[in-house]
Amino acid sequence: MSVPSLRALRAFAETTRAGSLAAAARTLNVTPSAISHLLRDLEQALGLDLTVAGGPHPRLTETGERFGNRLIAAFDAITAAVQDVRHQAGDVRVSALSSFLTLWLVPRLGGFQVRHPDIRLLLSTGTRPVDLAAEPFDCAIRWGRGDWRGLEALLLFRDQPVVVTNPRLLRTPEQAEDLPRLAARSRPDDWPLVGGALGWANHPVTLTLETRALAVQAAMAGMGAAVVDRNLVAGLLADGLLAEIAPDPPVTAAEGHWIVALPDRLRLRAVRQFRDWLAAEAGAVAT
Repeated sequence: MSVPSLRALRAFAETTRAGSLAAAARTLNVTPSAISHLLRDLEQALGLDLTVAGGPHPRLTETGERFGNRLIAAFDAITAAVQDVRHQAGDVRVSALSSFLTLWLVPRLGGFQVRHPDIRLLLSTGTRPVDLAAEPFDCAIRWGRGDWRGLEALLLFRDQPVVVTNPRLLRTPEQAEDLPRLAARSRPDDWPLVGGALGWANHPVTLTLETRALAVQAAMAGMGAAVVDRNLVAGLLADGLLAEIAPDPPVTAAEGHWIVALPDRLRLRAVRQFRDWLAAEAGAVAT
């Protein structure tokens, strides 16, 4: 009996985990045909039938299912071991929403590096929530209500939407209603919510951008007015780079920005220190 290749073992583990050749192929960045060939090679090397042939969703034999689950556990253990070794050097892998990262986190990173020079942050941005159980991140910044099963979630601040624009365009608050409206594709309810709270007419949006951060940049450039969480732009408002028109009374959404992590990742010192620093910066209390 020949020794199975590591590639074939990994292909079978991912097929068992995902339940289809196509999903396993996406995980390993190969074609479904390549996965199929690797599974055949594995069966030949072992001299066993691990699957029952038939379409893109192979059915595992009893032996195949038992073997596949043990391979999943083994590869997960290898991944965890590699991550733990990397964390000895103080790496923290963070997935953050692009607007939070650009407007709020990056301007504060200098303070974190001074306080924790031994911790290296590896930041990734996107508009979709990552799967912390399957993707190589230690924690993430999410926007929502905090109801994510299996994750430890700490609220940083709730969304407080306000209208912002370049101060040169705003001699009186009444002028803001007639400014071109800049919207974020990721937050389609921003203008109806805030415009309604201000009692403004429902004017059409002039320009739609992908994120709030891009809408804010366009507003700073004098292209119009945008809606953004006041927490994200407090520094820009204090520096006079933006002017705001806020509803009275303020609008506070049920959603907000949270830092989330799997419980086992919070056992790592570097991850806890990053979370605690983030909470302190946001004025939250880490428990």
